[in-house]
Parts: sequence; structure tokens; C-alpha cells
Amino acid sequence: MNIKEKFLSLTTRTYPHGTEYELFDILPQNLDMDEYGNLFKKIGESDVMFTSHLDTATSALTDIKHVIDGNIIKTDGKTILGADDKAGVTIMLYMIEKNIPGLYYFFLGEEVGCIGSKKVAEQHKIEKIPGINKVISFDRRGTNSVITFQASSRCCSDKFGESLSSMLNDAEPTFKYLTDPTGIYTDSAQFVKIYPECTNISVGYYSEHTFSERQDIEHLTKLAEACTKIDWNSLPVERDPSKYESRSYDYGFGYDWDPYDRPAARHKTIFTPPAPSLKKVHFFDKKHNYVSSMNIVTATGEIRDLDIHSQRLYLEEEAIYNFLNQIELEYNYMKWDGLILKVWYSDGRVCETSRQELEEYVSCLDLTHLINESDDELDPVNQYPLNNYQMDDFGHKEWW
Repeated sequence: MNIKEKFLSLTTRTYPHGTEYELFDILPQNLDMDEYGNLFKKIGESDVMFTSHLDTATSALTDIKHVIDGNIIKTDGKTILGADDKAGVTIMLYMIEKNIPGLYYFFLGEEVGCIGSKKVAEQHKIEKIPGINKVISFDRRGTNSVITFQASSRCCSDKFGESLSSMLNDAEPTFKYLTDPTGIYTDSAQFVKIYPECTNISVGYYSEHTFSERQDIEHLTKLAEACTKIDWNSLPVERDPSKYESRSYDYGFGYDWDPYDRPAARHKTIFTPPAPSLKKVHFFDKKHNYVSSMNIVTATGEIRDLDIHSQRLYLEEEAIYNFLNQIELEYNYMKWDGLILKVWYSDGRVCETSRQELEEYVSCLDLTHLINESDDELDPVNQYPLNNYQMDDFGHKEWW
């Protein structure tokens, strides 16, 4: 199987939940279907369940126009790509072709609340699959994460995560996988209370859920090959699924985590970093007739302050509320200010998540399309819509 060709064939169009069956003709015909419509395949004897999902994070069923730039596959900017999670699907199809032992599950409806995996997990709570100890999802952005926490809850032991990272890096010398406690939510999270070691692995996509989504196809190809070299059954099993462990800091539903702050890199040197360089960006929000603005850290793309219409802020808060309900996060109340989501839990914890982290799961938070739409409409000096305003009685500009 050619990884690049398979990935391109799987992303020729979008597949919102409810239309996943349209993919079935281009998938292997020897896959089985469970009572909920999910596809699965069991090969040999293994204690691992591998997962990916078939739906795309969009409500639009539309064709995709690929743009290939070296090792990067993206779209023409008019649709999302669907690398989330056709990248994971591609890896699993390659592993099946190579006859790697395991239980392979292709779930429906992950993007709208993990519908397919949730139904399977409810079944497994009553009757576990004998011998299964590990649930591994291929559905994470970037190229170096092995997730150890999802939505503030531990999903796999550090020893398991470190061992898997080491095996991946040994299988492919260019890899730099490391344990990562900043996972949000995917299908493997449904099984955390059932099976000991559940994780999610980076598969090389970026900017998922947006029209800027892109896939590093070289990384995907190397990862698929590396996954055929790993002795999955030999991975250690340590976590007790009956015990709950959370992280309560200030990042990603409660994580204060720096990707460079791994045990080997920690030290006590105290220094004052230089002030970051900021870029001011203005854009016209047609829907709410409002000129919005933000300051962006040029080196990282982090948004430092944001001015948007109060109604857009309200709609964002409503979308976040719906997302938290979909993932069944148990909390007392939440607060959204446009940059930081604060969540208060019953045990007194207060956790924070940045706008950039939430964009992956709440698509309306991505303002890229608004900025692109308004690029040619704002006066380059005064930053208001050209020829589209009048002065009110108080001397302020009013747009229509």
C-alpha cells in the first residue's frame, strides 16, 4: 500500500458524521461491522485495540482540492482536509495489510461527541474484551506526542508512555516522541475506566478543524512503517483503571506544561525572558458589523489580547458549553473571556485552557477565515472598512 496515495484517496471529500458509509467502498471489504455501524478487524492474538475515526469535523459534504507542497498536503483553502483523522485511518489500514496483530476499530462520529466509541465503551463496561490491556488512538496533531492525560485525567502510565515513545524513536531515527500530558479528548478516552493503558499518538497533521489544515505526509509514511516494527504486546501495563488521577495546574483543562520542561531538561536557573514581539491584526467581522483586533506573538502565534463583538463572544461560549457536554466533563461551572476558559470542579480545582488549545475541538474559535475575508476590506492606515461607515452624533465611526 502506498501511504500517500491511500491518504489522498481518503481525503478526496469530507465525511461529516452520518455520511461515513460513503467511505466504505474504498476501504478493505474484509472489515466487519458492529451493531452500531463502526468497522473493526481482529488479527491474531494481541492485548491492543487500535482506534481511529472515519468522520470529518465539518457539516459540509463537499469535494476537496488537494495542494501538495513538498512533504505537506493541504487544501486550496476552501475546505478542511480531513487529515483528522484520515491520517490515523491510513496507518491502521497499513498495519492491517502487514498483518500486525491487534483489534482495529474505525469509529463513527468522534467529532460530534465520540458517538461510536462511546457506545462500544458502554458495552465493554458490562463485558470487557478478554485480554485487552491497551487502547491506542492515532489521532493527535504534531509529530512527537504520546498522550498521558486526556481532559485532566490520566489515561496511561508514564512508564507505558515512555516505553512507547522509546520504541517509536528506535523504529525511526528521525522521530522524537515524548510523553505529553496535554491531551484533550479522542476515542481512547472512552475506555480509560475500563482498560489500563489508553493513549493517543501524534500522526503529523496540523491546524485540524480549519481550512488551513495540513498533513506532513513524510511523517505519516515513516510512522506507518514504524508501527509495523513495534512489539506492541511487550509494552508495560501499570495503570489501575479503577483509580482516578488528575492534573490541576493551568494549561489544557488543568495543565501547566512546557514541551521543553521534561525531566531531563528541568533546572533551577531563574531568568527574565525578553518581552515578546507583538503584531497587531485588525479584521472586519461582517456578521456583527464590527472591526475586531488582536495582538499576536510573532514567534509563536499566541494571541495576547483580543477585541471581538460581545455577541460573537457569547456564541463562542455557547459552543464551548456544548463541547464540554459532549465529552461529559463533570464540573460546576465555566467562564470564557475569549482567550482563556476557566473550569471550576467540585473538588475545588480551577483549571484553565487557552483559546489555541480549544480551537482543535471548537471550530468557531478559529478566526482565520474572518481575517482572510477582511484583508482587502480594511483601510490599511485607519483599519476600518473602506467606504463603509458614517459618523454618528458623538463623532464615532459607524459601519454598515
